[in-house]
Amino acid sequence: MHRPPVLHVAALLLFTGFSLTEAVEIKVHDNNNKTCIYAILSVNFTVVYEGNGTMENTTFTLPNSLSSNGSVCGDNKSAPLLKMNFGPGHSLSLNFSHSAGIFRGDVLTFTYNTSDTNLFPGAKNTSVKQVAVDSLMEAAPLNTVYTCRSAKAIASKEVIMVFYDVGLQALVENGTISKNESICKADMSTTMSPLTTWTASTMTPTKPPPPPIPSVGNYTLKNGSETCLLANMGLQLNLTYVEDNQTRLINIDSNSTASGYCGDQDATLVLEDMKTTIIFHFIVEQSKFFLKEVKANISLVVNGSTISLYINNSSLKYWQTSIGSSYMCHKEQRLRVTDQMVINTFNVWIQPFELKSGTFSRAEECSLDDDSILIPIIVGAALAVLIVIVVIAYVIGRRKSYAGYQTL
Repeated sequence: MHRPPVLHVAALLLFTGFSLTEAVEIKVHDNNNKTCIYAILSVNFTVVYEGNGTMENTTFTLPNSLSSNGSVCGDNKSAPLLKMNFGPGHSLSLNFSHSAGIFRGDVLTFTYNTSDTNLFPGAKNTSVKQVAVDSLMEAAPLNTVYTCRSAKAIASKEVIMVFYDVGLQALVENGTISKNESICKADMSTTMSPLTTWTASTMTPTKPPPPPIPSVGNYTLKNGSETCLLANMGLQLNLTYVEDNQTRLINIDSNSTASGYCGDQDATLVLEDMKTTIIFHFIVEQSKFFLKEVKANISLVVNGSTISLYINNSSLKYWQTSIGSSYMCHKEQRLRVTDQMVINTFNVWIQPFELKSGTFSRAEECSLDDDSILIPIIVGAALAVLIVIVVIAYVIGRRKSYAGYQTL
């Protein structure tokens, strides 16, 4: 009698930054109770949905309570499929293919049910939706575990998925998970020398010199052939890692890959370089747009080990600007996201809504750039100094006059 694959799930607490995040370990078994697919991964989901008159967004992680219905071990004639079902109608699945001694992930499919009131409170149109995208998994030799600790984001129109601390092996031989790793390209760049080195265990750490002011990146999103979001800015992350109480400055690569989506009431810009994925979420309220949420997954080397930091704040209100205009600020700004991360921004020019002819609209400049506000301050200060001088002169004059009428 054929028995469907069995899924075993173990919640593993991994240090992924300033808080603990659960990674899910998965073993799919074949008819002989041998492991045929192995996976360990952490996934953060952000889904935009229509609420009661406004666009809402919900954020959740891949839970450890999963079922394996629909998973397929695969063989020489059929392709392996890893399917993880959770909650009322949600699932994440990955199709594998294999040839010439290698395996790879092909299609990643996320299915979600907006009738789930826990994850989608107040959803207007309740239905089951599906997003299918190309997998981010690189080809790996058979009988190895593909590993990628670095964060990687996949963005579609309504869904953003951020993967990190990933380990995958399809077509496991004889039920034995391989001890050999096939490391992703992103991790190869994060295994270099640590940011802080010690010359001796009893000496003070030698800090590397601070990075230069970051170069300005030019980022563009399109809906079809039409440009829907423009962003020019230099970005620098100011991180405080609590485990070693060290502050680190990290410049975002100006050649970072840009992705995301544009909507009428909300837009998301995702920037990825080899070590960092950072997500900017903009919304519209009362004819103004602003930056409401920032998420970041950052790979750091601490004491020779690579760690993943996850930062999130969905209660921000930066860069507030009238709809139909762009926001501009040439001066350096410090955007506090959390106690552990501040974003230093340089030469910002951004417009996530209502672009015309694919170019920036009239810019509303930040107060730091507006030199006109300095004029009343300078005039007021000069008047104050003048008044003080007059008062001092008057007092001195009065004292001299009084001394002249004293009896000799």
